[in-house]
Amino acid sequence: MATPQAFPSSSFPSFRDREWEFDVFLSFRGPETRYGFTGYLHKAFCEKGIRTFMDLEDLISGNKIQQTFARAIESSRIAIIVFSEHYADTDFLLRELVKLLECSQRCGQFILPIFYLVDPGDVRHQRGSYEKAMAVHEERFKDKAPIWRAALREAANLSGLHYKGRRALILCRDEFEYEFIERIAKQVLAIIKEDSVPVVADYPVRAESHVKALSSFSFPRQYQYHVFLSFRGCDTRYCFTGSLFKALRDNKIHSFMDDVGLHRGNDISRTLIEAIKGSRIAIIVFSQNYADSTYCLDELVKILECQESDGQFVLPVFYDVYHSDVRRQTGSFGAAMAKHEEKFKDDLSKVEKWKRALHRAANFTGFCFDGKKYEHELIGKIVEVVSREIKRVALHVADYPIGLESQVSEVKSLIFSDGYDGVHMVGIHGNGGSGKTTIAHAIYNLIANGFESICFLENVRENSYKHGLVYLQNMLLSNVFERKNLKATSFEKGISTIKHWLQQKKILLILDDVDKPEQLQALAGKPDWFGRGTRVIVTTRDKYILESHGIERIYEMENSNSESNISASDGKDNGDQLGEKNHFPRTSQ
Repeated sequence: MATPQAFPSSSFPSFRDREWEFDVFLSFRGPETRYGFTGYLHKAFCEKGIRTFMDLEDLISGNKIQQTFARAIESSRIAIIVFSEHYADTDFLLRELVKLLECSQRCGQFILPIFYLVDPGDVRHQRGSYEKAMAVHEERFKDKAPIWRAALREAANLSGLHYKGRRALILCRDEFEYEFIERIAKQVLAIIKEDSVPVVADYPVRAESHVKALSSFSFPRQYQYHVFLSFRGCDTRYCFTGSLFKALRDNKIHSFMDDVGLHRGNDISRTLIEAIKGSRIAIIVFSQNYADSTYCLDELVKILECQESDGQFVLPVFYDVYHSDVRRQTGSFGAAMAKHEEKFKDDLSKVEKWKRALHRAANFTGFCFDGKKYEHELIGKIVEVVSREIKRVALHVADYPIGLESQVSEVKSLIFSDGYDGVHMVGIHGNGGSGKTTIAHAIYNLIANGFESICFLENVRENSYKHGLVYLQNMLLSNVFERKNLKATSFEKGISTIKHWLQQKKILLILDDVDKPEQLQALAGKPDWFGRGTRVIVTTRDKYILESHGIERIYEMENSNSESNISASDGKDNGDQLGEKNHFPRTSQ
C-alpha cells in the first residue's frame, strides 16, 4: 500500500496548545496480537477513558485506508508500537512506522515502543524474524528497505517496555500479561497528564547503543575529567550547578565547569571542545533559558558527537523545565528556537542540527526537578549515579586479540540468548593460559553499562587459599555496596547477607579462576540470590565445577579437550531453576 500522505506542517499548532482527537494510536500486527494482547490493551485504555485509535479489520479492504490512517496518526498524542515477532513482515506496518517517526519529529507525538515476545535487539539490529523479513523486502522494495531499517533502529533505541511472557517464578518472576498492560496504561496516563518524568526502559538500551563494535580491545581510554557540566550560566551557575559541582568535587569526582570568560567570539572555545572530548560523563542541565544560548546548543551538539563516537555517558537534568519542552521544543525552548530561526534564516541547517540534538538528548533517561523536593536530595542521587559510573573502568585486554571478537560475540550470545530478563549463569572453560580472563575482561567492557551494579572478582582460586571464603564474600559486598558497611563474619553469615542485599539488584558478577565448588556456593549459590536481569560469569579450568553447580551455558576455549566451543547438556541449568529450558547447538571448530 502507498505511504499515507502527510498533512502540511503549517496546519499544526504547538504540541501543548493543540487539541488531540485521540490520546493513543496503536500500531500492531493484526494476525499476531489483535485478538490477544493488543485487544486487551485497547480494552484497558477504553476502561480508563484513554481515547484510542485501533484499526478495524474492514479498514484493510477500504479505499480510504491511506487517508484514515494518516489522519489518525497526525491526530494522536501518543503512538504505541507493538513490536511482535512478525511485525516487519508487512510493508504497510513499516510505512506506518516511518510515518509515526516523522510525526514525532515534526509534531511532537510521544512514541512508546512495546516489545511483545520479541527481543529489542532483534528489532534494533534486524536479527531473527526481522532479518528474514527485511531480506524479503530488499528484493521487492530496494529503495524503501534502507529507510525501513533505519526506522526500526530508531524506534528500538527509544525507551520502551519489554514483555517476554515467562510464567511466574520465585523472586525473579516475570509479570503476568495483565500486570504488564496495567503498567503500560499507567505510563500512558502519566504522559497524558504531562508528567515530566521520562519513560524508563526495562531493557538496557545503553548497553548496546552506547558501546561500539569490538574495535579496540587494548588499553582503556584515559580521560582528563570524570564529568563535563553543560549549563546556562545565568540560570544555574551560582545555585544548582554550583552546588552540584561542589558535591562532585567533595566526592573526589574530577569535574569541568567552565569559567565565565570562556565563552568568547562566535563559537565555543577550543578549551571547551577539549574538555568535552576529555570527559567520561556529560551532565546537561536543561534550564529555562538553556536554548537561548547558541554556545550551549553548540556544546550539546559536540557532546552528542562524542557520545556517538566514543560512547560517552550522557545524563540530562531537567531543572525546572518540562522534559517534553526540551524534546519537542515547546515553551521557552520553542520560543528560543523561533528566535534562532529568524537570526540564522540564511543557515537553517544549523538550527535544525540544534533541534535534533535537543530531541535526542531528551530521550536519554535522566533526572527531573520541579521545585517540590530538596535540591540536595537530587544532587545526592546524581552523585550516586556518577560515582557508580566512574567505578566502571574498562579493563585491560590483550594487545593483539586475534580471534577475540568472534569469541566474545559467542559468549555474549550465551549471556543474552533469552533476552535480558531472568537470572542466568554462564561458564567459560579452558586450560591455563587459554585466554579465559581476556574474554571475561572484554565481556565486562562490553556489557557492564547495562547493569545496576558490577563486581569482577579476579584470582578467586588464589584469594580463596590465601584469605578464605569470607574474605571473598566481603569483597563482593564492598564492590556492590561501596557506601554500606556490610561485613560477613562467617561463611553462613556471608551467604545470608549476600542473599538479603542482592535479591533486588540487577548485577553483573564475574568470578575469575574458580577451582572449588564451595567458592561458587559462597558467592553465587542460587539464582534467587540475585535480582531480575543479573548475569553471573564464571571462568574455570575444571568443567565439573560448572556442571555440578547446574551451569549449562558453557563456552569452551580451544584446546580444552572439548568437541565444541559452545556446549549444553540435557540436564537442567540455572535457567530451568527459573522455569525455562535452554538448548544451544553444538558448533564445530
